[in-house]
Amino acid sequence: MIYRAMAIFLLSLFILPTASSQQIYFSRKIPADSTTLSQHMFVLSGQLIKNLAATARDKRDGEYYGCLFAVQALTHKYKESNQSIDSLRLALKTTGVPEEDSQGYLNIYEAYNHIKLMRASGDKRSEQEIFKWALPIVLGNFKGQAFAYATEPYSHDAAAIETEWQTALAKVQARQSDSLSIDSAIMFAQAYLQHLVYKPFLAIGKKAAFKADNANFIIQDSAMITMRDGAKLAAVIVRDRKLTAPQPVVMMSNIYAGTEEINLAKEIAGRGYVGVILNTRGKYASDVSIEPWEHDAEDGYDAIDWISKQSWCNGKVGMYGGSYLGFSQWAAAKKLHPALKTIVPQAAAAPGIDFPMHNSVFTTYALRWVSNVTKNKLTDWKGFFDTADWNASFNKWYTAGQAYNALDSVNGQSNTIFQRWLQHPSYDKYWQSMIPYQQEFSKINIPVLTITGYFDGDQLGALYYYKQHHLWNPSANHYLVIGPFDHAGAQGSPSAVVNGYTIDQVAKIDINKLVFQWFDFVLKGGVKPDLLKNTVNYQVMGTNEWWHAASLEKMSSRTLDFYLSTEKEGKFNKLANKKTGGHIAQAADFSKRVIADFKDSYSMFSDTLNSKDALTFVSDKLQSDVVIAGSFTGDLMALTNKKDMDIALAVIVQDPFGKYSSLSSAFQRASYSKNNSRRQLLKPGVKEAIPITGNFTGKKVLKGSRIIVQVSVLNNAAVEVNYGTGKDVATETIADAKQPLQIKWFGDSLIRIPIVSDKF
Repeated sequence: MIYRAMAIFLLSLFILPTASSQQIYFSRKIPADSTTLSQHMFVLSGQLIKNLAATARDKRDGEYYGCLFAVQALTHKYKESNQSIDSLRLALKTTGVPEEDSQGYLNIYEAYNHIKLMRASGDKRSEQEIFKWALPIVLGNFKGQAFAYATEPYSHDAAAIETEWQTALAKVQARQSDSLSIDSAIMFAQAYLQHLVYKPFLAIGKKAAFKADNANFIIQDSAMITMRDGAKLAAVIVRDRKLTAPQPVVMMSNIYAGTEEINLAKEIAGRGYVGVILNTRGKYASDVSIEPWEHDAEDGYDAIDWISKQSWCNGKVGMYGGSYLGFSQWAAAKKLHPALKTIVPQAAAAPGIDFPMHNSVFTTYALRWVSNVTKNKLTDWKGFFDTADWNASFNKWYTAGQAYNALDSVNGQSNTIFQRWLQHPSYDKYWQSMIPYQQEFSKINIPVLTITGYFDGDQLGALYYYKQHHLWNPSANHYLVIGPFDHAGAQGSPSAVVNGYTIDQVAKIDINKLVFQWFDFVLKGGVKPDLLKNTVNYQVMGTNEWWHAASLEKMSSRTLDFYLSTEKEGKFNKLANKKTGGHIAQAADFSKRVIADFKDSYSMFSDTLNSKDALTFVSDKLQSDVVIAGSFTGDLMALTNKKDMDIALAVIVQDPFGKYSSLSSAFQRASYSKNNSRRQLLKPGVKEAIPITGNFTGKKVLKGSRIIVQVSVLNNAAVEVNYGTGKDVATETIADAKQPLQIKWFGDSLIRIPIVSDKF
């Protein structure tokens, strides 16, 4: 759950994935001093330009020019770099990215090139003096939303940019060889250019952008709003000076307090609304305790009540934002204020459902996140992004076999909120008080637009809200947009490549534009966004098309049904079309520790199938193309010698050419599989059903492909370890491992995969 405004390394969107297998020489003994490093980068960038030149002209798209302009600038080809920036803008325009958007986040690089050219032509002023003189002139050409985009580069934090650069430098210096893949070299060059450009100009740009704001906006930096219990919350409020009549308000309720909030509010105001960024309880200038999740329902109501009574509000309030900001909208809808007319939750987290436990399994990431938001009044991004330190801490805890409730003490920093969560392993009243629960969904009659992605870590939460709303309110005016987006992509502009997958062209939508089209539709009587052809709107990977359905249930026409079979398929087992007798044995020894590397990146594709520690079941080849759309479900029939276990199930596709790709996955605590509000322990020696539901996906699978199902037991440093004693899992230690877990998976275990059609 990361706030989208922190995605400051925008250039990393531009990588040529087809070049990833090629290598380029670059000594691992890279000195850190700027002069020698600059010489290294000049040579490296020259090699990259030669490599990029081989790209066919008909393939020179946004990714190509995004790579090219950076390495051209590093080889002092400043004029050519600006020409590539122009070509990049044209390429982005064809993908739906607004022209003013690309102008905004690229203008600082364009300015850098112009300054270098001016200095080369004899201008005696320093680079900083030229920038300070030129920027106000440049910004004067932008108004409203375009101005918000143009000033966005100067909202970033200098320390965060420096941390990114040091991380990139350390990663390259730590290599064991003197070669880099082409895409790694490009990413390093882009990181270096970002560091080079932002370091001298960021502080100047912040001052110039803030000064220019006064001509376009009325800004209240820290308005204090009093809650019903006397607590005061801080808000940033931005209004367009030209709009003197009361306007609709668009609000974000934000736990990730930082310095970029004025620009976020300006972005809203530039689109014709009053922009309000409310900092949650205890954050920014609020002087009460920081207690995530617990007060947002009441605080959201009270803040909207205050906003609705201001002279600049016309009585209509909408909310949007992602991750925690998606949750805060549902919290506000729990106690629905009459002025709240619509919400647009993106990648919305659901406390007690997908965070801090996912399907009742607590994650170690939960501690990393809560430390990030509770350490101080702003947000501890520096600590959060110290990935190596967090991974070392989690591995230390895991290796020692300590109880999960000792995780926060590994580095001597106990966390009160983290410990409070552990007192509520069931979905009890503590969690139910935070978001709408059962009948409360029936009272939510405002229009809702949910946005999430196939690769979104909070998809489970986002779809929980969607399903519960339609379940308890059959007439709910609630739309869903879902596609090949990750957590960040569902909150802004989808990445061209996600987990190694190059998304279809039609999936490259401007999600921010969609959000405000929705607000114009609901709050101003505008036209409904064209993408929303029906209640469910999903992009089927591999078809380059958006598909539409009236409901989740009506997406699929039938299911592919598979059973876990004892019959062998080579070295694996058969994924059968009919029930089979017997069982397949599996064991897990929790007294053993195998440290897995935490990966910085993940690819859903592989040339080999990793079957270690998993039972693998392989289907026959598909006899026709199929479109898989929705979530797989499983009724796993098992007998164990323990009272509980945490299981993982992965569905993989092997295409006709032998390449493997991940389709969907899930993990689930068995004792909560039937009811997450009440733990029901397994009975050792008794065959029982364990239901499980996978992530939602939409993908065309080719004729001749095979479906592969892998079943495993969770035992790693990313989650608490369930030893199966039946005690509170958070208190179990490696001393509880004793006898290995023994499982019998029976041949009537059923996996259902929903498909739209098996013919085109």
